[in-house]
Amino acid sequence: MIFLFILLFGVLFLFVNIRQVAPGNRGSIAAGLAVIALPVCFIFRGHLWACVGQAFLAVWLCEALLLYIFWWLFRGIRRLALRRPLSHRMNIMVARSLLALSVLVSAVMCVAGYFHNADYYLRRTDVDLPGDSHFTALFFSDLHIDPLFDRDKALHILHDADSVRPDFIFFGGDLSDEHDSLMTLEGYDKIFRELAGKARVYAFAVDGNHEAYMERSGSDPHGWLRRNGWTVLEDSTACTELVCITGRVDHQVARVRGVERLPLDFIAPAKDSRVPWIVLDHQPRGLDSLDTRKPDFALSGHTHDGQFFPGTVIINWVWKIAYGFGELDGIKWLVTSGVHSWGPPVRVGSDAEMWILDFK
Repeated sequence: MIFLFILLFGVLFLFVNIRQVAPGNRGSIAAGLAVIALPVCFIFRGHLWACVGQAFLAVWLCEALLLYIFWWLFRGIRRLALRRPLSHRMNIMVARSLLALSVLVSAVMCVAGYFHNADYYLRRTDVDLPGDSHFTALFFSDLHIDPLFDRDKALHILHDADSVRPDFIFFGGDLSDEHDSLMTLEGYDKIFRELAGKARVYAFAVDGNHEAYMERSGSDPHGWLRRNGWTVLEDSTACTELVCITGRVDHQVARVRGVERLPLDFIAPAKDSRVPWIVLDHQPRGLDSLDTRKPDFALSGHTHDGQFFPGTVIINWVWKIAYGFGELDGIKWLVTSGVHSWGPPVRVGSDAEMWILDFK
């Protein structure tokens, strides 16, 4: 709800500023076309042209808002100091200059950010767990397959999984913004089936908030993953000789289904279990109330580390752990920036990544 309010305010703020590029109805028409373009592209985002338009406009919306906010601050300070407003002619010139500058900055960010997002970093680290278990896990999240997704990235993930040959593969949610039938038509079913087969023990997956949107549109991302060899954990726990894994239903999925997430106590491993306990939860909101044993480690995605500026700054005000290792509710937590991006395939100030976790 807060996000929707901010979005509506931002669109209205842009309309007020852009309409000053020309006097009378011409300015209003130009501003109206600019603000209508984004929802139109969103509605038709299943088409390539709409995805491209949405990607550019999403970046432009952020950069234009930033420029106009700074302009309003400068104009307010100037008026207080000089006690006279800018002339009508000067307002038009500034409005046109700011619009041109915002488009130029956005275009540069889209081009540079697209090439930065095209690949990902493969990071590796040791994670200490209690007990004598030793195993390796490949962890990635936020794939967001859509018409702009480069299939070579999925093949790259498959190649890295083949090189690592981990005991487990953990997928942290947000699989696709396409219908599952379209993913099959595009051949992603074969890639994911092969990817699941690279795990020596199990390939586990949880849902993300975008699975909620896809379920609402008639897609079945959970069934698609299961048909292709993945064990999808929905408020359930799977225990092996090495580790117990609990996968949480995403908060948004629970709301769409009209259910409550099960208490973590209800799905926790048996009290006498001697293997480590890891929780996969798409959004890093922390644990629900817990009266018994606490997990030893938790993994999340969702934040994208802000993806591009100024989101890379704002994201740290939204989440206690926006990226990397930290602690939530007394639990060691890793939040990944995701192997891909959502909306614009653009990263500026953040990295796409996948993790190799050596649990010891």
